[in-house]
Order: sequence, then structure tokens, then C-alpha cells
Amino acid sequence: MDTFEAALVKATNSATREVLGAVGLVVDNAGKVLYHYAAGNQSLSPSAPLVNADNTITLGSAGKFITHLAALQCVDRKLLGLDDQLSPWLPELDALQVIEPSDAEPGFVLRPPISKITLRHLLTHSSGLGGGDEPLVERWRASPAGTAHAAATADAHVIVKLFAHPLLFEPGEGYRYGGSIYFTQLLIARLTDRRMGEYVQANIFTPLGMENSTFLPETRRDVCEKLLQKVQRTPDGLVSLDEETRDVTVSVRDLGVLFADLIGPASKILSSESIDLLFAPQLSEGSKVLADLRGEKDGETYPVPSQLPAPVEVDGVPTLPVWDLEGKGLMLNWTLAGLLVEGTHGLPLGMPPKTVTWNGMPNVVWAMHRERGVALLFATQVVPVDDEKVVKIQMEFFKGAWATYGNGA
Repeated sequence: MDTFEAALVKATNSATREVLGAVGLVVDNAGKVLYHYAAGNQSLSPSAPLVNADNTITLGSAGKFITHLAALQCVDRKLLGLDDQLSPWLPELDALQVIEPSDAEPGFVLRPPISKITLRHLLTHSSGLGGGDEPLVERWRASPAGTAHAAATADAHVIVKLFAHPLLFEPGEGYRYGGSIYFTQLLIARLTDRRMGEYVQANIFTPLGMENSTFLPETRRDVCEKLLQKVQRTPDGLVSLDEETRDVTVSVRDLGVLFADLIGPASKILSSESIDLLFAPQLSEGSKVLADLRGEKDGETYPVPSQLPAPVEVDGVPTLPVWDLEGKGLMLNWTLAGLLVEGTHGLPLGMPPKTVTWNGMPNVVWAMHRERGVALLFATQVVPVDDEKVVKIQMEFFKGAWATYGNGA
């Protein structure tokens, strides 16, 4: 790990300061910390303390799997099934139509979907719900149909107002990272009659002793006081992002506890059946949704997109190739937790097959390997996502950590 540590020390040097502060953590399936290294400062203040494992971080998309854990708890408790239609709890989804391009004005057509959205669709980002900023959806939003929808949902839940727009494809027939997570949170709230943050605190954080973690940072001053400051890279260097913390906020140490529970022999928060779903591929070979995932060229799809091979043209469509290095193929799939590395050769990060991984906007990347009994975390709070300087340090951490600690518990 010497190369990683040297790179991090150099990057966090106060004289040059390419990164404010960052942490690398490795835990095993018994909860033992195999490796921890941090460098840099908690904030840009000249008197800021050094970063350590007790600091808290916002996760961005790297924390979405926690919502998935809560949803699977609802399945464990027989509140619903993975493949149940969601109409009883999310009737707003029944009103959504599939949008398709058209040469005629207003540039799109709408049709009723053939299938109903299920929880499995939400958890695999195959519901058809996008982020709302897609060109077709923007066109719809500016049309009379979009105006009518806005008026009809003026008093609706904020998630409905923001994300109940037309489906980009038939449920189960594509992959799009977007609004599925928000409807999953609304579903959990309606199933349990509790606010999402309250539910997670009572059913995930508290049972695991994650005392420095919260979905409601505005209610936890003690958690926010330990927060690694979020900064943005500009031509003039790093500047503070003075924004109110609303994202799920956890301590680095707590996150290691959560990962250890998920890769351990017996989870305290999920059934063995649900744990299996976190590590098993959910998208069938030959399916449209898997082809869409593997061909996705949006940077959000991969933990370190800049390190992946460039898409190639297949029948005129940019597609991520089945990567072949010395006859060893790289295949990607999706579990109910994150991206799954399949095949016989891992990503350039050194991730072995059966690794489940994901990242978040402030350049937080985690990876779990159940069979090898190890989980890895690299955390900083620098934006934009996939910042080039941060990615180089991430690479050194993951390559070193897999080589040193990733050969089995």
C-alpha cells in the first residue's frame, strides 16, 4: 500500500492541496479492520483537524444501496414481494405512459405500458424511470401534456412531482439510472408508515451500532461536526461547496461495520435469501436490460468510468465491448446492491470476479467480495465525480488493497 499512501500524502499536502482529505479502509467479514489510512484535513480552515476513520462523509449515489437494504427488509417481513405490482402503494406509477420519439409534433408519442412496475424493476433500475433531464422528457415537460401533469401533481408528494414523468422504455426492457431510487424510498415510507430516515435509523443503523450515521443530518449536529468538508475543484484550486447537508451521512468506521455485516456469515439486518440477492446477478444473459447496462455510456454507470474501455460501434450503437485481455473476458451485471464484475478478469482497479461495487458523486467508491470475505472503501468529498486527480489515487488504493487483502479471509 506504499504507493497509495505516498500518492495520498502528496495530493493532500497543504502547499499544493489537490485533495482536501481522503480515507482508505479495508474490513473483513468478522468486522476486523485490516487496513486504514487517512491523510489531509477535515476542512479548508488552516486549523482544521486531520482526517480519520471517525470523520463522517456524504455518500451521494454510493449510499443508494442502503435504501435497497431497507426495501429488502420489507420483503423479508412479507410486506410485499419482489415481483409484486406496486399499485397498492404507488398508484401514481399506474398513470405513467411510455414515451417514444416521433417525427410529428410535438416530437413524441405516448402509449400505455404493457407491464406493471415491480420492486425488482426499481432495484435494478429497469423500471423505465429516468432522471427527468432526458431530451424526450424535457420535450414532454414543455408540451400541453407536461403542463397538465404539472397542474395535476401540484399538491402531490415531492417525489411524484419531480419524478413521475413518462417511462423511457417498457418496465423490465432497459436500464436507466434515475428516479427508481426515489420511488423506492416513497414505497418504504408507505409500507412502514415511517419517514425513510426514521426507518433506516431504527432498522439498519441502530441494530448495527452505527452511532455516527444518519439519513437526517439536519437532526444530528454531532454527526455534521465530524463531516469532511465537500469541496469543488476549480481552475484556482479547491473551494468549499457551501451547501446544506441533506444526503445520507455516515462515518467511515460505521460504513465498515455495515459492509462487514453484509459479507459476514450471518447478517443482523437481512435474511440469507436477501443477502444472496446483493451478490447474485439479476439481469439475464441476452436480455434487453443487460444489453442496455453493458452499453450504457453515461459516466454514472461505472465506479471509475475513465478506466473502462471506450464504447465501440455495434450495429451503429455505441456499446461497451466484452473486454478481452489475453482471452479473459470482462462482463458486467447488476445485483440488488450495485454493479457486479463477472467473467474471469476484473476491472483495471484489480477487482476480481464476483465483486459488487458502486460509487457516488463526491468520489466515494466501495467494493464488497462475499466469498473472499473482504470489503473496501475509498472516500473523499471532492466534486465533480470521477475527478481525474482523485481517480488516480483511487486506482492506487484499489489495486494495492486487492493485491494485499483480497485473496480470501
